[in-house]
Amino acid sequence: MVTIETGVRPSVHDQVLVEADVDGRRIAIRAVVVNVLPDCLWLGLVRPNPQLGRILGGTQVSLTFPRGRAGMVASEPFLSLMGNTQSRVFAVGWHDHVEFVQRRSYLRLHAECPIEYTVLQGESIESGTTGIGITRDVSASGVRFRIDGPIERAPAVDDLLEVRLSLGSGVVMAEAVVVRVEDATDTGPDGRPLPPIKATHKPVTTIAVQFESITEAAQDRIVRYIFYQQRIQRRQRDIELARADQLAARA
Repeated sequence: MVTIETGVRPSVHDQVLVEADVDGRRIAIRAVVVNVLPDCLWLGLVRPNPQLGRILGGTQVSLTFPRGRAGMVASEPFLSLMGNTQSRVFAVGWHDHVEFVQRRSYLRLHAECPIEYTVLQGESIESGTTGIGITRDVSASGVRFRIDGPIERAPAVDDLLEVRLSLGSGVVMAEAVVVRVEDATDTGPDGRPLPPIKATHKPVTTIAVQFESITEAAQDRIVRYIFYQQRIQRRQRDIELARADQLAARA
């Protein structure tokens, strides 16, 4: 990640992702700039979101504005709702202290991490439906995960999800579009069929999603996690090779 401090200001109609920690959970809200004042911004929700009412005045929020292949990121206080949650307009502070966060290459890692999802828009499944699963692989551009249940009850291709990906002690939130759904009953982590002795015939489905809306900071968190896990795997391989050499020397 490359960060550059700059004084660039947002403009009316700019899209922004607002993130805040509320009651120990990270929430993310999509909004658009509706007014730019000297010391604050007025933001309007892209779509109704009841989580807006949970953010208290003075709470520090992260604001990410898309800027091509970079994200303009700022940390500002949440000021107030402009009326009530139905008005869908709220104010945050603004002090011209922002950073540009440059994207990194999209590495992919086989990893088993807990993931939660909520259907925001679905063709064959009701909006608001939630589910949990375990990832099979992770990258900064999307994830593939498995859920217990038949493919008929899973989100379908082109459904829009909100996902919460647990990476170690941190959580990454994003909106994601389903790009592939497959029946994974009686298959292993590599996708190959299990031998009959290990087959359980319990329905399992794998879902591949591509991130549609994610902050650059969240992508960087995924990349750092991948690098960390790769270092652990290399260290473990080195230990195993050293043990093998010691056994061969004793033989």
